[in-house]
Amino acid sequence: MTITSSAPLKLKEGYELDIKSIDANETNAIVELTKDGKIVDSKIIHPSIDNAKMADKTYCYAKDLGDTKGLVIMAIHFKNVFHSTDMNLATIDGVFQLSDETTSIKADQQYGKMSIRNVDPTAMKISMDNKDNSVRLSRNTDAQLMQNVYVKAADQSYTSPENPLRYTIYKKYTDPGAYQLRGSVANLGINEFIWDNSTFSGFYYDIDRNLGAETLTFMLTAATPGSAALSDQQDPIAGQRGITYRTIAQPKNFKFKPWGQYDIIGFLGDRYFAAYNSAVTQGMEDAREPVSFLYDRSKNRNFMTNEQITKVLIDDDTEQTITSNSSLKLEEGYKLAIKSINVKGTKVYLELTKNGQVVDSKVVQPSIDDATMADKTYYYKADLGDTAEIVQIAVYFKNLSRDVDKVIATIEGVFQISDTPTPIKADQQYDKMSIRNVDATNMAVTMDNKDNQITLSKNKDVVLMRNIHIKTADQDTITDDQPLRYYIYTLETI
Repeated sequence: MTITSSAPLKLKEGYELDIKSIDANETNAIVELTKDGKIVDSKIIHPSIDNAKMADKTYCYAKDLGDTKGLVIMAIHFKNVFHSTDMNLATIDGVFQLSDETTSIKADQQYGKMSIRNVDPTAMKISMDNKDNSVRLSRNTDAQLMQNVYVKAADQSYTSPENPLRYTIYKKYTDPGAYQLRGSVANLGINEFIWDNSTFSGFYYDIDRNLGAETLTFMLTAATPGSAALSDQQDPIAGQRGITYRTIAQPKNFKFKPWGQYDIIGFLGDRYFAAYNSAVTQGMEDAREPVSFLYDRSKNRNFMTNEQITKVLIDDDTEQTITSNSSLKLEEGYKLAIKSINVKGTKVYLELTKNGQVVDSKVVQPSIDDATMADKTYYYKADLGDTAEIVQIAVYFKNLSRDVDKVIATIEGVFQISDTPTPIKADQQYDKMSIRNVDATNMAVTMDNKDNQITLSKNKDVVLMRNIHIKTADQDTITDDQPLRYYIYTLETI
């Protein structure tokens, strides 16, 4: 990079380094360091003299940080300088800066539930533990462990010796920016490596219900410590290409349990709706519902038979009220409004709009005697892509009441899927990967890297599929004992 007398080097924490002057022989350059506009240091450097040494070419700034005296917190290496009648210019090829705000690591220093037990400056190790801070793992707990590291336990419907409580640690970010979700690190000394939702947090996973079944398998060929191929040709024995992605749908209960369950599928890290499910669940039995209502009302129930899936937009059982003056706001521009109520106050006429245009209207009768699920549930069927007459929106009305000037309805179940399906047709391309097979019966999708061989070598970042990347290390030492490292990751933006 280059800096000039009119364009200083901008550093972190308010620091800037300016060129103040360069002599006519280009042997001496005076540089000035400021912090928040105030001068804190100035020096003469000699990067362009004959046989210039590191000390001639490097500007250093040292200061006292806490109990550490005279520590270099900033170093800038100047390759050369240039002087003319109207410009002073310098080329820089190395910058290093430490923060001037220190972090205490004294023994017994507290960080959330953890405190520092030992600091070994010789071995350069720090040990921490939870002395005096017991942490109890129980259902649906989310406890701060240290700074922005938390431990979360599942909101699990039942536990047993065969199905013990699940938990995980995670790091919480709130500042705006792009953050990397990285999978486990592999290396070229391992010929086959598999990531799933326990080793790659970029895959879909619902810890409360233990849902998520995405896997990504790498099989290396022509591997050396420094490079390997992920072949686009099928292995004659295993029948697989270098990269194989698999996912399968799983049943999930509606939040409003009397509706039963539907099938969701993780696909490229996101949650999608695959099908309505006819199985009788405990929630249906408790409500004495013999039939899965949304399954029953749909003419076509399985999106995957038409090689498509779609996003789940709303799945909610929060009790809420709407009135004739305030409609129910749904996703993708939909709204459900009360238009009128009958004289007895038992039936209500509803109108569904999208972006202001009426798309459906129905009467529901939640307050009649012995009202059934069909009486209490508003549903809207639509043709979504190649899937015809499938329930896209469902709203369960608990009851109705009438005020002086408005109608009030209590809702305790809302479900909505997107009206824009995602295609999963055979040979559909997603960057380096393409869909090989869609099994609508077993509700599984397989992808591989046909026609897209990938070579893993030092310092690469390759888009694999949608937002999932492969990153290889910019590794200085590569040997049989230290083969090239790599991982997969996805970026999440706040």
